[in-house]
Formats: sequence, C-alpha cells, structure tokens
Amino acid sequence: MAFDSQGGSAFLAVAVEAIQRHWAELYALLDPAAREELAEILEDAENDPVAAARDLRELIKPFTPPDHPARVALTPTGVRFRPTAGGPPPDATLLPMLRALRAGALSGETPAAAAAPSDAPAPDTSPTAFPATSREDDPYRPDADDAWLLASPAVPATELGLTPDQTRDLIALTYQDDVERVPSFQLDRESGAPYPVVTEINRLLSADVDPWGAADWWLGSNVWLDAAPATLLGTGADGALLAAARAETPDW
Repeated sequence: MAFDSQGGSAFLAVAVEAIQRHWAELYALLDPAAREELAEILEDAENDPVAAARDLRELIKPFTPPDHPARVALTPTGVRFRPTAGGPPPDATLLPMLRALRAGALSGETPAAAAAPSDAPAPDTSPTAFPATSREDDPYRPDADDAWLLASPAVPATELGLTPDQTRDLIALTYQDDVERVPSFQLDRESGAPYPVVTEINRLLSADVDPWGAADWWLGSNVWLDAAPATLLGTGADGALLAAARAETPDW
C-alpha cells in the first residue's frame, strides 16, 4: 500500500511546488496552532527534507478547500500510486523549495520559486508517473478493480462537521460525480469522531496518497484477521488491526 521512496519523493515535490505557488492563500487559511507546527516542520527540513515535505503536505491539506487549485496536487485522485520511470529521485528539489517557504514564513512574504540544482531533473508529472491527477483535464473514474469500494456507506467530506485535525488522516474517495466522500466505517457510530486506530493505520497505509489502496485494505478480506478489517472496528481488536497493518507495510 505504501509508496516507495522514489515515487513518494516525486509526488511530494509536486505537492510542495503547489504549496509554494499558492503560499499566501494557504498560509492565511491556517489557524495559530497549525502555523506553529508549520514553523517546526520547516525548521526540521535541513535534517530530512522528504519527511518535512510529507509533514508539510499533511498539515496543509485539511485546510485546503476542495475547490482550491492546489487541492489536486495535494490529493492525487488516480489509481494505485506508481513510481516514476527512470532517473534519480527528486529529493534534491525539495530542500530548496522548503528553504524558500521557511524564508517566506519568517518574513511574511510570498516565497520566490526556488530553482532546482542544475543536475537535478524536474519531477516527472507525466501520465505515466501520475495517472489522472488533473480533474479538469481527465477526471479519475474508478475502474473495475476499485468500483466495488464505492458501495460502502460514505459521507460527503463537506458534511462531516469535523475539524481539519480530525479529518487529516481519514480516507476520502472521489466518486464518479467528482464529489469527495469519506467512507463511514472510519467513524464511531455513537460519537461521529474517527476511531483513533483508523487514523493510526491510515497513516501507516499512506491513505492520503493512495486512498483507494487503503480503502481496499479496510474493506477487503484479510488473511491475518480472517475478516475485513473494517468489520472489527469497535470490537476491541485494535491491537490485532495494528499488527495486521504493520505486517504488510514496509518502511519508506
């Protein structure tokens, strides 16, 4: 389910570039706590730009309106994530962009576009690397392998009534009517809040990058559990669910 380091870095480079391009608007949407977290993320960028880029995207996405032009880059709507074909990973492009964002955050100005090192190729955003990531040009429509997931009860993302912090790690699927919906199994029936184990496992499964793959894991039969994981939510099986997710989720 998790994407590999090369494909993941390529996606993150595209996401950070979109954040940089719309920086002033996106920064204005953040609440004070998120701005503090943002400063910490950008401060740590020197140590691990890939991790910082991932954390930055996870922080910004919940505050980004569904119709915002950056939303597509932050939430790919294509089928299973595939790595780029050939060439070195674009990690080298991340640090200059993160440094520019940090300078902009400190100065309060919109950061200038950071040029990638001369020997670093631009991230590959061709259809081969990122299928159907543009809703305007070629909106994604679930294929036969994914369509069954849409039968699970779901709630439009705009009707959840949850805070951005609560929705940050939830699976959201884009349906054939181009409406983003959140499968209901992730929410406690009594409180309406996300199950804590769901958000933890969704992070393990990189659900924000591959929501269809994560939904498949939750709703499909699991040999470790002898059941669909979603059916065990709220039954006291959190430990078994976490063990099953960790067993098939390599580090990246």
